[in-house]
Parts: sequence; C-alpha cells; structure tokens
Amino acid sequence: MEPFGNVTAGKSVKEELQQKQLSAMLGPAREKLKRYSVQELCDKAAVTYEEKTGNFIVPSLNMQICVHYPDFIIAQPLNMWHHLTILQYMDTADRSALTDRWISLADMRGGLSRGFGFNKDIETMFRRDFGNVSAGQFAQACEKLGGRLQKNRADVSAVIPYAPMFPITVNFWESDDEFPASGKVLVNEMAEHYLTIEAAGGACSAVIFEISKMLKKQ
Repeated sequence: MEPFGNVTAGKSVKEELQQKQLSAMLGPAREKLKRYSVQELCDKAAVTYEEKTGNFIVPSLNMQICVHYPDFIIAQPLNMWHHLTILQYMDTADRSALTDRWISLADMRGGLSRGFGFNKDIETMFRRDFGNVSAGQFAQACEKLGGRLQKNRADVSAVIPYAPMFPITVNFWESDDEFPASGKVLVNEMAEHYLTIEAAGGACSAVIFEISKMLKKQ
C-alpha cells in the first residue's frame, strides 16, 4: 500500500484519487526545476551531476536516484510520493545549514493545520505494520535504508537520509503485553528550507513505507 493510503486493506477510491492528484503534480514539479541551471541545483540541493549520463544523482534511502536533465524524468520505479518529493526537494532546497535540533512535523511552518494529521497517519502505520516486529528486525531494516543507529529512550532510533539535506529520525518502540508497537518521526528544525510541510509529511510516510517493505523481505 502506498503512503497515506486507506489504512484498511485493498485499493480504495481515496487512494486512487490521491494517485491521480500526485501524478498530476509531477508535471508542474518538473517545470519548476527548469528555472535553474545545473550548477544552481547542485549547489542548493547538495546533489551531483553526471555529464556523461545527463543525470543528477540524488542519494535517498540507500539508493542513487537518477533525475534526468533537462526533462527531470526519474525512470527508476519509485512510489509516487518518493518520486514527487525528490523533485520538490531539488526545487525548495536553499543551502541552509542543518542544526542538532529535531522537531515534530507539527512544529514545522504550517504544521498546526497539517502536521498533526501527518503524525496521526504515521502512528497508525506503526501500529498496523510493526505489531510483530522486534527491535532487532526494525534496526536491521533501518540500516538497509542507510540509517545510522543512535541511542535514546526508544527501543530503536535511526537517522535515515531521505535526501542529502533532509535526514529523518525514526523512533520505534516494539509491542509488549501492555502496549502495541508505536513510533514517531522527527525532522531537522531546518526542514522547511528543503521541503514544505506537505512534502515533508509525504517523505516521512515514504520512509515508514520503505521500512515496512524491507521487513517483508527479511
């Protein structure tokens, strides 16, 4: 199931509408990127450009995503949210330095109206997808996505690079006899310099979706 789809099984009308909306957003996202030179995009988004292939290389979730220039087509099979937010990242990025402070999506600009909804959807994904997952399994899945494990109060905490300047911290608590599995995601306090609240919510959802896919392969 794609990020932010219906939490029940099966393809819903809502999901199909979301997919159509996302697909319609790809064209305008590509057009926006045509305003920039190759060097501008490399500098502001911390990506590289291969003249031989005509591709920008965007590291994301332990993949090297190739964004072709000048049409900004991504030929690799990505879920729609991942595809769209990579393009939006390249457009929004402004070279702002990251800090050591992490915040909830609700703390981003515009988060009061959208961030809480994103957080609720992501918490639902944790309960739905990771009820029988151990801390060790979850940690292994995070590492396969390029995540760097760190110690805090969570059973597992990993910083996963969604884009060169857009890391996402994923905190996971495995289920026990009293509580179901739960988790939270955090973004850098400079996140709004690289993605809007809507795109950041999509990015965080995509990370949880990819962790779920990794676990199914174990």
